[in-house]
Amino acid sequence: MSSKKAVLAWLWVALCTLTIFLVVPLARTIQKFVSARWGRPFFGYAVLAITAFMFCAVVYVLVFRLKIRSPSNYLWLTAVAALYIYFTLQLWRAPEEAVHFLEYGLLGFFLFRALSLKIRDKTIYLTAFLIGSLIGITDEILQWMMPGRYWDFRDAGLNALATGLFQVALWKGIKPKIISEKIRLKSVRRVSWLLAANVLLLGLCASNTPQRVAAYTTRFPFLSFLVREEPMYEFAQKHADPEIGVFYSRLSVDGLEKEDIERSDHWAGILRDWKEKDYALFLREHHPLLHPFVYEMRIHIFRRDRRVEEAARAKDEKSRREALFVAYKENRILEKYFGRTLRKSTYAWTSEQEAGIAASVDPAKPYRSPVSAGRFQVKEKTLWLAIAGFLGLLIGLNLALRWRRRSAIP
Repeated sequence: MSSKKAVLAWLWVALCTLTIFLVVPLARTIQKFVSARWGRPFFGYAVLAITAFMFCAVVYVLVFRLKIRSPSNYLWLTAVAALYIYFTLQLWRAPEEAVHFLEYGLLGFFLFRALSLKIRDKTIYLTAFLIGSLIGITDEILQWMMPGRYWDFRDAGLNALATGLFQVALWKGIKPKIISEKIRLKSVRRVSWLLAANVLLLGLCASNTPQRVAAYTTRFPFLSFLVREEPMYEFAQKHADPEIGVFYSRLSVDGLEKEDIERSDHWAGILRDWKEKDYALFLREHHPLLHPFVYEMRIHIFRRDRRVEEAARAKDEKSRREALFVAYKENRILEKYFGRTLRKSTYAWTSEQEAGIAASVDPAKPYRSPVSAGRFQVKEKTLWLAIAGFLGLLIGLNLALRWRRRSAIP
């Protein structure tokens, strides 16, 4: 009977996972169908309604059936529900993405139910989370392979977040009594393997640059269709300009020049069309891996213009000069590396405006633009050294725990 129960439990996990994967090629069609009939916000309202319903249902069971009287259970459940609602509202510009919370919340439930037949210590929550995260990463890889779709680390994070929040609700809100055993070494090893698999898979995704895709598709021609897909990831390049300072870009200097020469009319038209529209929405609609040139250019423009506004509001001369210095340097980057597009976009400064600001700053002072720096600044070699170090720590931890266990046995 227990064997049949286990097979059925894992069958539900498999069916849920398969459904998530099958939705990938149909997602755009479903989105258009729903949006045409009920409007795009329907997705967000559906997620909010189902979240509220599930919260009420769980509270009802805890209060009237299980007779749970501990306030902490309900506080944790409320916190988790509030986070589901918060992140759904944060995605309101693209409310269909909130469906991730329903898909991976349900997957988290099926994973817990299947794992609970074998794991009875608290590592079950982390195990379910890591399996859900692996499925979520695989979901994004399949999405990248579909024409018109692309990979996004943020979406992989949303998938993991949805699974993780559900496990928190189980762990701290429901507190199943069957999960009461002491943590075993076998459970720690299981978590370590799953954590290593997540880190390695994310590292491989980060290293799946256009250059590497071209390399392995040449060796394996049956994968040649992947060359046509948008980049999964690109490491930013550091550019040192003796006249300006340091700036970062996903494109090389030659790549920036090529885009500026060949597609300046196209990019300038997009910038003009979006000038009066929401800046954050522009960045969302123009993905940095799909449209790095215009994406980075728009951020440089925003940073330049924001500093001009800050200078106008500055209460002292020092603050005014610091703001104008940043604006001047950002404009120099725009003129030198995005110049043709800038002049056609209506965002270019007049010569008088540039001269007036230049007179208030020290043009020779070095500058480092943060645009496209941050997490994109890490080199591939550094990334893999960090991954290797992390995996080494995991191995060391498991060896230490095994040695401690053996030394404790009389």
